Amino acid sequence: MALVCTEITEWIEEEVSKPVEEWEERQEKRCKDYPWYDPRGWVCWFVTILVKVVRWVVVIVGKWVTRTVCKLVGVVVEAVVQIVGGLWDVIVGIVTLDWRRILDGLLRIGLGAVLGIIRLGRILLLGDTIDYIIEEINKERLRRYVRGLLEAKYSGDTLSQIKAAIRLDHGAFGLRLHGTAYRTVLDSETPSPREPEVPNLVVLHEQGAINLRALCGFEFDEGFWNRKRYNTLKKETVLGGGGGGEFDNPISADDLETYLTSRGADGPPFIVLPMRDGALDTKLSTASEKGRELALMLDFDRENREVTEAAHIVHPGYDRPNTHSSLTDFLTDVLDRRNKGTEPDGATADLCHPVAAGVFRYTDGLRGIANNLHDSACGLGGKSTSGVTFIDNTPDQLWKYVPIHELGHYFGLCHTDGVDRIMYSPKTNSWWRGWAIPRGLLNIYLQGEPTFSYGEAKATWDYVVAHFAPQCLGARPVVVEVRRAAAGPAGAVA
Repeated sequence: MALVCTEITEWIEEEVSKPVEEWEERQEKRCKDYPWYDPRGWVCWFVTILVKVVRWVVVIVGKWVTRTVCKLVGVVVEAVVQIVGGLWDVIVGIVTLDWRRILDGLLRIGLGAVLGIIRLGRILLLGDTIDYIIEEINKERLRRYVRGLLEAKYSGDTLSQIKAAIRLDHGAFGLRLHGTAYRTVLDSETPSPREPEVPNLVVLHEQGAINLRALCGFEFDEGFWNRKRYNTLKKETVLGGGGGGEFDNPISADDLETYLTSRGADGPPFIVLPMRDGALDTKLSTASEKGRELALMLDFDRENREVTEAAHIVHPGYDRPNTHSSLTDFLTDVLDRRNKGTEPDGATADLCHPVAAGVFRYTDGLRGIANNLHDSACGLGGKSTSGVTFIDNTPDQLWKYVPIHELGHYFGLCHTDGVDRIMYSPKTNSWWRGWAIPRGLLNIYLQGEPTFSYGEAKATWDYVVAHFAPQCLGARPVVVEVRRAAAGPAGAVA
């Protein structure tokens, strides 16, 4: 709902917030300035003139009213959905004796109610209105900053094309980027390279490289607070279609045991996904909404990619020495990203198409990791490829920000202190910044959720203008015409 509100206000700005120029007729009395006794000063006349008037006020008020009403409705609807969904989880958990689902339901009810009260309160107490004014001021400041960056690097038609593409002068300002969100997939029928007559998943499980019972959601070997929503699906079910939502046809624990004990000879064929459709949708919509705070308008295609190597199923975390080199291998081998060591132009072109892959798990407690292609001003070292990976985790209210956090690294941002910031990391940073309690309470009142700062928006555009190709920013490709000389008689060149 929050993303819908953002898109509606952007649409209003895009459609209406261009300078509305109108010409108005005005009459002015004109007289010659002569002494009183000169007859030429006794005659006056009226002149009709046209005055160009530029109007903006109605647009600003219209955007504010639309945003406020939409957010008010959205907060109420989201709170009701979370509370009702939590109650359903509690009821189903009691009936099925699933204590994990009962606790999940109670957490969902509690978080939904608390966040709903906070967000509703900040709207009624004008916190959202003040935040809107601050956003509008910062947006204009960022426009001026980006204009300076672009004019220092580009000129002529290239500069004009980039300004028009990102709506620098009017409309919804931001860099439009189309990316792809992947989910890795396990297939029960893929043969093992080492034992072609046995499925790959069985061999990896027997070797201890993966725990297939955990990957299918039947064991929780990472603890209660690190549970993912893995999704198993029997292959006879066709996924998607019909607008009816996500299909469910999971295998049972007995089906999996039959598959493992028979070494793949028995049991229904199945696939395993690292997260459900709804979980992925929540994370991507959050990334699209929060990206706009950096003046990045992100949208994503969705695609599944099968993985067969153990390191692409359980990714090395920071407890291993090969964290980013392994991520590079995954990005190049599985997602077809290019390496700047061998294909520098291709790696630069890849920046224009961000990729974010939902994976199964890491070897440590990581929830996401990123490769940024170039060094950043805050000290983030450049890697060989660009792209991010992330895992699923509950509850969504806390972990839906992981993909956009990692995409922040993709655009050169570093970790920061404060749980009210998207780039906060509990592993390396303090959960409060200086003037902790006053600033934290102020941010809750104004924003109600983690955000990017104006400084981070500037840093993002420093990185974008410095490293992204001009065609990615909106400049048209340069067309080089090659004229071939005409051959004359006896092979002579005319």
